Amino acid sequence: MPPHSLPEPEFETPAASADAIPRPWLAIPAAVLLVLAAGLALGGDNQAAFLRINAASASWLPPALWSAISLSGSVLGMIALLAPTLKTQPRWLAAAFLAAPLGVLFSQGGKRYFDVMRPAGVLEAGSFQQIGQKLYVHAFPSGHSTTAFLVAAVLILAWPRDHSRGRAALVFLPLAALIGLSRIAVGAHWPLDVLVGAAGGWIAGGLGVWLSGRMRFWERPGGIRAMATIAVATSLAMIFVDLGYPQVRLYQIGLAAWGIGGAAAALMAERES
Repeated sequence: MPPHSLPEPEFETPAASADAIPRPWLAIPAAVLLVLAAGLALGGDNQAAFLRINAASASWLPPALWSAISLSGSVLGMIALLAPTLKTQPRWLAAAFLAAPLGVLFSQGGKRYFDVMRPAGVLEAGSFQQIGQKLYVHAFPSGHSTTAFLVAAVLILAWPRDHSRGRAALVFLPLAALIGLSRIAVGAHWPLDVLVGAAGGWIAGGLGVWLSGRMRFWERPGGIRAMATIAVATSLAMIFVDLGYPQVRLYQIGLAAWGIGGAAAALMAERES
C-alpha cells in the first residue's frame, strides 16, 4: 500500500466528540454481512460456495501467501500489526482490547454451542485445497474473520478525520475481507462461518470504540504503558507459539518483531515525554 493512499492520522482534539460513533458506518457493513449470510444459509449453497471459492483461490495466490494472510488474522497477529499505532493513535488498540471480550465470547461461544464440522471433517481428503494445520471441528463462526473485522471496525469507526473515513474504509474493509477469504482458501472454514464471524467482529469492534470513548485510559501514560507491555508480551509469544503455518515461519517471526518494535517505540516515546 503506497504511503500516500491514506491521510496521516492525527490525534483528536479535546473539542472532537470521541464518544460519537458514526452510526451508518456501524450499521451498514454489519447488515450487509448478515444479509449475505442469511441468503447463503437459506439457499443451501454453503458447501458448493466453499468448493468454488476454494478451488478458484488456488489460482489467485500461492499457498505461502494465503498462509501469511491467514496467520495475520490471528489474535496475536492483529495485536502485533496494531502495536506501532500506539505511538500516534493509542485509541485503536484500546478499543480493540475493550472489544476483545465480546469478540471472544461470540467466536468461542458459537464454536462450542453450534459445534459445526469444518470442511476437513465433512469432505473427502484431496477434494479441496488444504494449507497448514488440518482442523476438523468448531467451524462456526470463524475466529480469524471475527478478529479481522473487529480490528477493521476499530480503525474505521475511530478514524480521527470524518472526511477521510471513507478512504480508510476502502483500505481496511478489503484487507479484512481478504483475511476472511483466506480462511476458505486454506480449507479451514465454510463461507457462512466467515460471513457470520465478520458480522460479529464488526459489531464487537463498534462496542469497543463506544467503550473507548468512555474509558479513556488510552489518553494517560500509564494506559499506554500497559497496552505496550501487553503488545510486547503477545508479540514475543508469537516467536514460540505454533500458529499452524510452518511454511511462513519467517513471516511469523518478522510479524512478532514488528509488534515488539512498535510497542517498544511507544514505550520510549512515553519515557521521553
